[in-house]
Amino acid sequence: MSLCGVTVAITSSRRASELASLVRKFGGIPYIAPTIGIRNNNPLNSECIKFIETIRNERMQFFVFMTGVGVFNLFQNIQKLHQLETVIEKLRDTVVVARSNKPEMELRKFGIRTNLVPDINTIEGILNLLGNFDIKNKNIGILWHGNYSHSFREKLESLGSKVFEFSSYTYSTSLEKTNAAMLKEMGYDYVPPSEEKIGRLIEDIMAGTIDTITFTSPPAVKEFFEFAKRNNQIHVLKERLNHNLLVVSVGPSTSKMLATFHVLVDVMPTTYRMGPMVKELADFISSY
Repeated sequence: MSLCGVTVAITSSRRASELASLVRKFGGIPYIAPTIGIRNNNPLNSECIKFIETIRNERMQFFVFMTGVGVFNLFQNIQKLHQLETVIEKLRDTVVVARSNKPEMELRKFGIRTNLVPDINTIEGILNLLGNFDIKNKNIGILWHGNYSHSFREKLESLGSKVFEFSSYTYSTSLEKTNAAMLKEMGYDYVPPSEEKIGRLIEDIMAGTIDTITFTSPPAVKEFFEFAKRNNQIHVLKERLNHNLLVVSVGPSTSKMLATFHVLVDVMPTTYRMGPMVKELADFISSY
């Protein structure tokens, strides 16, 4: 089982170095070109105050936390406003749902216990989890990642829930210095994205020097193709990806986003993690 020396493009930012190490371990050549960064919502303090006031004034039966970065970014600002103890107290009787172990870990750092984590770390996994409860006439809070999902909100509302939504950051193709410092504090060995790197990646894809490209999140897909669209390269890029490269997706949500851009996925692991993804790619290449 080996990557046989192929060049593997890495579009992740936060865990780019870790993924590059995995690619080398399996005998590939990593090509790091992150397509996604984050920027704080402006102004972030107003979102914090909105969050605090909602927690104070509305009894939240459920609260869903989507990402560790979102938790860290919001709660460190709540802490600066000297309102952390108030929020902790108000969440004691709330069923706290973390989409994965990352927000669970960050919540623990701020003294908040997670009650539930879905087996599948997707919106569908959360819906399946909440399906075990009577959520009619219940208040459900959501701390989103950089994007909102209108379909998730609509589904909850169709089941009779009242939904309160928050977000502490949005996605971009750059990484602000304050957010770079935040990611470093969280322990990420990140590689900052830039439009120059994304542009060079597309040039090398067109030149045929990239053998396979990996995507580890839906936003990484979206920002990549939005950049290509702005630069009038999207149609030729899609053709190249569908006919000349192996396209690798970490899981169903990422594959679904690729499908919206009419890009076919060649490899997706059954366990939606980076390690199994690289192993699955190595198995796929070694089978030829």
